[in-house]
Amino acid sequence: MSWNYRVVRKILSGEGYTTTQYGIHEVYYDDDHVPTSCTVNPVTPYGESEDELAQDVRHYASALEKPVLDYDSIGVKSESNVVE
Repeated sequence: MSWNYRVVRKILSGEGYTTTQYGIHEVYYDDDHVPTSCTVNPVTPYGESEDELAQDVRHYASALEKPVLDYDSIGVKSESNVVE
């Protein structure tokens, strides 16, 4: 299983409104590189040093260079950053 950061579009609707939100999520892929799961909520950059944080931010920025994924088209959603 592989994963990366991707921009994910969520369309939310309720009584009398519809809104679109974009966030960066961890997305996990099968062996054919098809998205199979993602985090429920957007994730935030993290590092145990400034260098690690900077590297994580670069990975986030690379998500902006890939096509946007639709949240509802991705199978399993995980509350944590660990998908089994």
